[in-house]
Amino acid sequence: MTKRNWIYVGLLLFLSFGLLIDAALWPAGAPSSLTANDLVQMFGIITLFAWWQIEDAAKHDFRRSSSAKIATILIAPLGLAIYLYQTRRWTRATLGLIAFIGGMIGAGVLTMLLSDWLILQGIFPPSFLSRS
Repeated sequence: MTKRNWIYVGLLLFLSFGLLIDAALWPAGAPSSLTANDLVQMFGIITLFAWWQIEDAAKHDFRRSSSAKIATILIAPLGLAIYLYQTRRWTRATLGLIAFIGGMIGAGVLTMLLSDWLILQGIFPPSFLSRS
């Protein structure tokens, strides 16, 4: 497996771990304001998106445009779309984008199902977080 693929696996794990943290801390739902976990997740996801693009560009001898770099920082999925459509035929770019984002959505859905099950089993929230 290439470094680029390991970065993507790391992205999926990072996303899942953040969702599990949210479920453990707020089993009834996250607060209405940003939390420290939200900020860490935003920074980490942007970093992993950019790192994946850097590794993909190095593997295929592509160049990342300034628009892809800036868009990745501002709105990571948009930056990924720009990068993919600038470096691949539109059919491969579309399939790659669907697969990339679809994998993230799939990992998120599975993690949310797992966290709901953990809450129903009484495992979440962990006892060390309870106030009693």
